[in-house]
Amino acid sequence: MGCYFVMSMRFNKCTAYDFGLLPKDTDTAIDPDENSIWKKTSLYDFGWGKENGFYKFPLPGFDTLFELALYSNDEEDTYGAASVILDKYADELLCKCESFMNDSCKVKEFKRMAKVFKLNIPINRCSAGEKTFEQVQNDYTRWEKVSGMAEKIIQCE
Repeated sequence: MGCYFVMSMRFNKCTAYDFGLLPKDTDTAIDPDENSIWKKTSLYDFGWGKENGFYKFPLPGFDTLFELALYSNDEEDTYGAASVILDKYADELLCKCESFMNDSCKVKEFKRMAKVFKLNIPINRCSAGEKTFEQVQNDYTRWEKVSGMAEKIIQCE
């Protein structure tokens, strides 16, 4: 069980009980060991759809989520955090990607980011809501550069 996230792998879990939690209502559960509150959510898509899961309430902010995605040894926390970042903080992620890919001291971290966030796929991960066409196009161009660098670093393995 992750410290911040619990999730299924290939949809092998669905209910709060499956995750070792006690249901409180349809979207909330309680960890019986520490009495913490967990919220039901859809998490990382490994390629067959978003996995079932829960996050510990309250959800951490971008900085903590980014640390989890990059440095956690717990797979549920890594991919749970990555999922939330992709859904809620894609603009911030883009800035981090650009910063890390241009820093020769952060090669290892960028490589991890490339794998966890599937950065080699050239798509615009940023939201388009309330942005002009030019802003959306600029985001895509920036993601294309990140994708190109991610592809190169992945191929160097």
